[in-house]
Amino acid sequence: SLFGSLAVIKAILLDVDGVMTDGKLHYSARGEEIKSFDVKDGLGIQLLLNAKILVGIISGRNSDALERRIKDLGIQHIYVSSSAKEKDLQQFLETTGLRREEVAYIGDDLPDLTAIKMCGFSACPSDACSEVLDAVDHVSSKPGGSGVVREIAELILRSTDRWAPMTRRFGSE
Repeated sequence: SLFGSLAVIKAILLDVDGVMTDGKLHYSARGEEIKSFDVKDGLGIQLLLNAKILVGIISGRNSDALERRIKDLGIQHIYVSSSAKEKDLQQFLETTGLRREEVAYIGDDLPDLTAIKMCGFSACPSDACSEVLDAVDHVSSKPGGSGVVREIAELILRSTDRWAPMTRRFGSE
């Protein structure tokens, strides 16, 4: 079952463009890259980190905007300007000592396919490419940049009954 595979997850690796953003690249007049991130994803990431689930980024690109967001969120495992995501995933496994089945991956396009197939649980935004939609364990109800990470974070936390205790501090029942 879906929840069975989620219960063993100890880390989640995220693609950025098309997952944490809508995939559009905006440039200022000075040539600086501007990215829009969903604040709900930020909360999802904090909740995962609070639950002692490692969060990492594997991105084919890098930008000042991304570096700033990673710093704001306190993400420790960062692989940017990645030319082979499976190599970075292997590096992550060696660094953390985790097994592949303990890692979740969210990606949206062809460069993510090998990483998706290597992990214990995989997900993608609703607007991912067809090859990714066919390959993942879970397709989010949301398109990239619209709270995909938050949705998957909640799935993972609910799978081990960590969701209710974590949300109580926000005053929910």
